Amino acid sequence: MPPVKPKGFAKPKDTKKTISRILNYMGKFKSLWILVFLCVLVSSGASVLGSYLIKPALNDYIIPLIGKQNPSFAGFARLLIIAFTLFLFGVVASFCNNRLMLYISTNLLLNIRKDLFSKLEKLPIKFFDSYTHGELMSRFTNDTDALREMMSQTVPQLLSSVITVISVLTMMIILSPMLTVIMIVSMFLITLIIATIGKRSAKAFRENQKAVGKMNGFIEEMIEGQKVIKVLITKKMLFLSLQN
Repeated sequence: MPPVKPKGFAKPKDTKKTISRILNYMGKFKSLWILVFLCVLVSSGASVLGSYLIKPALNDYIIPLIGKQNPSFAGFARLLIIAFTLFLFGVVASFCNNRLMLYISTNLLLNIRKDLFSKLEKLPIKFFDSYTHGELMSRFTNDTDALREMMSQTVPQLLSSVITVISVLTMMIILSPMLTVIMIVSMFLITLIIATIGKRSAKAFRENQKAVGKMNGFIEEMIEGQKVIKVLITKKMLFLSLQN
C-alpha cells in the first residue's frame, strides 16, 4: 500500500497552545534568560552610550582644541578611556550573551527531540504509513533546527532591537525633537513595507520547508528502493548461474 501524502502544510490547530508549549520549554531556563536579558541590556546600552559620546568629544574637546598652541588632551584622554571601558563592557556582555544562547538553544533542541522521539514510539503504525521516512526525518532535523535558530538568534536580536530602539529614541528626543518626528514617520513607512514583505517571506518559508520534506522523503524512498532492486537482481543472477 503506497504511503498517503499529507495535505499541504497545515497551521497549528491551536496556536496559543503551541506557543504555550514553546514557552514551557523556554521556562526551564528562567535564570539563564534573566542573565541573557541583562547581557543584552548592557551590550545595547554600551553601544548607544558609546555613540552618544561622539557629541561631547567633538563639541567639548576636538573642536575647541583646534588652533591652540599648547592644547591639553587630559580631558579628551579621560573621555577616550570612558568610551573604551563602555565598549569593553559591551563586547564582554555580547560574548556572554552568545554563549548563554548557544547553551539554551542546544539544550532546548535536545529536550524537544527527546520528547518527539518518546511521542514517536507511542504512535500507531498507521501514522508511519501516512508519511515517508524522509519527511519524518525532516521534522526531526530541519524543523527543530529552525526552532533552535529562532531561539539562538531571533529572540536575542529582538530583545537587543527593542532596547536599542528605546534608548536611541530617548537620545534623539533629547538632542533634536524635529529629527525624531521625521524618523518616526520614516520608520512607519518602512514598517509597512517590511510587513508586506514579511507575509510573502513567511509563505515562501513554509513552501521551502514543505519542499525539503518532500525531497528528503523522495531521496529516502529511492535509496531504499535501489537496495531492494539490487538484492533482487543479485538473487536472479545467482539463480540463473545455478541453472546454467
